[in-house]
Amino acid sequence: MRTRQAMTVLIGLLLIAGCGEVADPDAGQVPPPDPGVEAAAEAVEELGGDTELASEQEAFWARFEAHCGRAYPGTVSDVTPHYEDGVVGAEMVMHLMRCEEDRIHIPFHIDDNRSRNWILTRVDGTIRLKHDHRNPDGTEEEISQYGGDAPRPGLPTRQIFPADEHTASILPDRADNFWFFDFIDDETLQYGVHWPRFGHSIRVEFDLSDPIDPPPAPWGYEDG
Repeated sequence: MRTRQAMTVLIGLLLIAGCGEVADPDAGQVPPPDPGVEAAAEAVEELGGDTELASEQEAFWARFEAHCGRAYPGTVSDVTPHYEDGVVGAEMVMHLMRCEEDRIHIPFHIDDNRSRNWILTRVDGTIRLKHDHRNPDGTEEEISQYGGDAPRPGLPTRQIFPADEHTASILPDRADNFWFFDFIDDETLQYGVHWPRFGHSIRVEFDLSDPIDPPPAPWGYEDG
């Protein structure tokens, strides 16, 4: 809706800018291009590039939307020793708690730890993944909001999120990290992180064929 409204405004600018000069039919000349028209046209083109996802990313986004409101169990399918503590054998649940036009909120629970949230947003013409970490009192943890933007276009079933500048600033050793979501098939979703510098990685697999009762709200989001 916001995109259509903005396009309407910019098209209006094109029309207004184009009314500045009218060719004189008797002079046999066409007036030079109006810079206002050119600027408005460039703005329209830029707007479309900034707000529209590639078709592959639209399909990827739609796959998440199809599961909104549901929770699914997860298991570690691959892990290096660095990530083993606290995850191997733990109860894991992914809950697609809230879907909005430009934002999907997915709490990720490990046993009774309800600190983790995956936030997907449509921004700058791509999909952004952020890890929102909360303390039990709902305040944000010191290390939070790390993640990055998926390079366009990616695949309809898989998007990769390289670490962004914020991540590099708060976790310098992880500046080469990347995260991914991969719909292996209609019944399987994998989430993972890879840390190339040291060869650390973990992959968690969720069974989309087996929805379960949603867990309690994550810390800091009791009101949705």
